[in-house]
Amino acid sequence: MPALPTINFTHSGVFCSDLDRMVDFYCRVLGFIVSDEGVASTGHRLFFMTQNPELHHQVVLFDGKPVDLPFNPINQLSFLLNSLDDLKTYYQFAKKSGIEGIAQVDHGNAWSIYFKDPEGNPVEMYVDTPFYSAQPCKEPLDLELASEVILAQTEAMCRRRPGFQTRAQWMDSIRARIEEQRVRIA
Repeated sequence: MPALPTINFTHSGVFCSDLDRMVDFYCRVLGFIVSDEGVASTGHRLFFMTQNPELHHQVVLFDGKPVDLPFNPINQLSFLLNSLDDLKTYYQFAKKSGIEGIAQVDHGNAWSIYFKDPEGNPVEMYVDTPFYSAQPCKEPLDLELASEVILAQTEAMCRRRPGFQTRAQWMDSIRARIEEQRVRIA
């Protein structure tokens, strides 16, 4: 019996109270470019933004978010980087850009920095590690340390936790689980 096709999550839309400020932040601090902009049929202004020439947009920012919401409906927006050096570069850039409250976290399976955009939406910049660690896992991270030291500290931490695997081993096991549990078309 055939399985449903694989889906790939490629973009998210975010309603904004101050659209121009958000567009500036996402371009100036996160490095996106505006690939398109316009007005939706609902009358909302919107900006399509990307860093990937193969994707028209990765983020869409819309105006129209009420300023008096009782809580922020966005848990986090996460962006995958290519290397630990890239994460260190973003960390230094974020500090120099005046972003306050940057949290550095070692999740075992990923190294992350967290901060908030101008409307309080949590933003995560992260890179995968070569290890797997059961989640949730939130340990301190110091991106001022040498990459070799960070790698050694993360490996030691992951090996102390139950269920240690390399990322490759975890990927093999999750690949098998996905295949086993995929929805089949009748």
